[in-house]
Amino acid sequence: MNLKSRLSRLQSQAGTGVASPAPEPTVSDLRARIAQLENRGPGKRGLAPAGAPSCGAIMAALEGELITDGLIRIRKRFSLSGKLGSIALQTLRNRPCLPGEPENENLRRVYIDTETTGLSGGSGTLAFLIGIAVVENDAIELSQFLMTRFAAEAASLSAFAETLSPNDQLVSYNGKSYDLPLLITRFRMQAMQHPFDGLPHLDLLHPVRRLFSRRWADCRLISLEQNLLGFSRVDDLPGSEAPAAWFSYIRSGQGAQLIKVVEHNQQDIVSLAVTHSVLTQAIAQPQAFNVDLYALARWLSESSEDDARELLQSHADELCDDGKRLLGQLARRAGHWPQAIAIWEALAAAGCTDSLERLAKYHEHISKDLAAARRCCNLLPGNTSREHRRRRIEGKLNRLL
Repeated sequence: MNLKSRLSRLQSQAGTGVASPAPEPTVSDLRARIAQLENRGPGKRGLAPAGAPSCGAIMAALEGELITDGLIRIRKRFSLSGKLGSIALQTLRNRPCLPGEPENENLRRVYIDTETTGLSGGSGTLAFLIGIAVVENDAIELSQFLMTRFAAEAASLSAFAETLSPNDQLVSYNGKSYDLPLLITRFRMQAMQHPFDGLPHLDLLHPVRRLFSRRWADCRLISLEQNLLGFSRVDDLPGSEAPAAWFSYIRSGQGAQLIKVVEHNQQDIVSLAVTHSVLTQAIAQPQAFNVDLYALARWLSESSEDDARELLQSHADELCDDGKRLLGQLARRAGHWPQAIAIWEALAAAGCTDSLERLAKYHEHISKDLAAARRCCNLLPGNTSREHRRRRIEGKLNRLL
């Protein structure tokens, strides 16, 4: 019997031909499978091993409430009567407002921070803990939504979205680059509409970098707390260990580290609210907080050049060369030529070629002192632009003579 005959005989004995491929699992199938694994009883293999404590144990430890299966809400209230480091919390009673921030009194500031299953983002990273806070009724009112199983993500996102309104302003720390893009991805993965459209968002990392990047070694939140708030954490779980703590709870039911993650998130959000207020004070009293005056003036000039010029003028003896150059530019734009000329001459005497060039332009086009313009031009480094300007000035002098 040849090979072809043998194959035909085997197929006829099997009663079928080639088996059809198995259908691809749908998202609903995968969710159902995850729920099935989570609900297996003791002694069976699944996401929770035999003897693991129930969700109720960690809920009781955190003084939370069960919203739905696998989702805990924790609520805390921090009175504004105490201190965080060297900062009195009562300063939060005054509504903070940074340059460029909306001044609408009806906007509610919502401070937001997340803890996630990974630090690099991506479509596979979940926000297992979402924390928000508002300052109301002489207190910081904080709410957190903690997932204790994968299948609770949709409920967590929905519960979080219900806390926001069209009159909210989000305030975060690195939220524009990390927290919000990740949350938007999770809403899309769950086929849900995210609630962030139209909400203004203030990321405090950017003003902190502006004011202190040349003062501090780095601008991490923990460095901000130490340098700006005079506060150091004790027995704090680093944010980098949050993913491992959550997965440890999911796999083995060990909740001690997860409780520390929740406490870490609470501290992040309280520090965020206090930082917003302290930054407002730092702008009003830059010397008291060792603010980079040049960086602050650049920031102020985006909304009010007069405010920036007044700031630099009031600290003229403390300015770096960059700050002096900026003051000269702002004085020129405001039409204060004597002040601008005095600044440029002092800088030019110290070897600033930019100020020399500005003096050359001023004397050629404004004061019409062509001899002074030629002297300034001759001191500039040789290049095509300098030679072109020199020839133009010489031509004007020859025509006058």
